[in-house]
Amino acid sequence: MKKILITGASGYLGGFVVERLRQHYEVTLADLKPPWWDYSDLRFVQMDVTDQGQVEASCDGMDAVVHLVAYVRDRFDKAAGQMCDVMVKGVWHVAEACVRKGVGRMINISSVIACGCMPTCDRPYRVTDPYQFREGDFFYCLSKHLGEQVCFAYHQAHGLNVVSLRPGVIAGDGLNPGPEQYENPGRPWFIYVDPHDVAKAADLAVAAEHISYGCYNIVATRRDSLFDWSDAERDLGYLSDYTWPEIPETKIVS
Repeated sequence: MKKILITGASGYLGGFVVERLRQHYEVTLADLKPPWWDYSDLRFVQMDVTDQGQVEASCDGMDAVVHLVAYVRDRFDKAAGQMCDVMVKGVWHVAEACVRKGVGRMINISSVIACGCMPTCDRPYRVTDPYQFREGDFFYCLSKHLGEQVCFAYHQAHGLNVVSLRPGVIAGDGLNPGPEQYENPGRPWFIYVDPHDVAKAADLAVAAEHISYGCYNIVATRRDSLFDWSDAERDLGYLSDYTWPEIPETKIVS
């Protein structure tokens, strides 16, 4: 792996992924608008993820794609069709472009709420556990879920190597408050992840060429995390660098 395309590179999380991957790879940035920070030393291509032709042109000559395009802060006023076009068809277009252009690997940045909603459970929630959709943030949850299904289908049908990463609530993105001590100990509850650790996971996933398909929770690796991260540690070698040590870990009652 030498040449990496990063879609959604101008977003908040994209900046962290760019900074991490540029240390090891020749990265190309793709988005509707250039990053607001100075990346004049890196190649930027203007790309609309809803346009198959633009996506294929951007993927030409790439060894891997890290796909980050999503409605995040601005998702709450979007109609179902808009969410589908960007967050489901967008993933579809990238997967199809990878197949057509011979791109060897796709890293799909999903979300822990691809499972539908925040679960309440007595042990950390695994990717393979049953899921439940509810009204709250329904379009976003469903879009992330369907995006993962598109990736799995392309792996099955075309042998595309795909890793879907499910970050927890990303700290510092301006959308969610930071974590505070939980008032009801005894159950897993911690849902946050530092954006540097998401970028670290993306880096590990690109390099993990022994994995032809996988889906992993990417959260702070605390004992009281709501989402199980043991598969990511086992397969990718992922352990978070930041765990909010100022917040004592809750003892889980099994």
